Amino acid sequence: MSEQQPQWQPLSMLPTFTDMVDGMLESSQEQLATMRQVVHKPQVLDDATLNRVTALYNEQLDDHWLFEEQFARWKKDDLSGKEAREVDRLIVQSATLKRVNEEILSIADSIKHLTIDTILAMDDTELAMNVLTGKMNPPT
Repeated sequence: MSEQQPQWQPLSMLPTFTDMVDGMLESSQEQLATMRQVVHKPQVLDDATLNRVTALYNEQLDDHWLFEEQFARWKKDDLSGKEAREVDRLIVQSATLKRVNEEILSIADSIKHLTIDTILAMDDTELAMNVLTGKMNPPT
């Protein structure tokens, strides 16, 4: 099976990319705020939820190069001042999106062994030992 080649977009698609990148960044920042809250109580998440988060943000990271390449192609065009500023802004927004998504995935990875599913799968002795040794906080 061969990789499908990207369909590079004309500059007329700049407003669509603006909406897309800004929307993705807003959504990722909201998810990051949630992940920062649950890092201290990961037992509120189940494996399925954490797996969906991981899959979504890994996919976004895997596709990040498409934004970089599209914006680099546009930078080579004869841009108006307004267009050049917007492409530059999108480059910054896209880099921020990448960093936010990486932090989401880092948090998800650090708590994946502490979900409610993992806790429920433990016997009482294993759970007690993990709490007593500081490997996990007591479920609340």
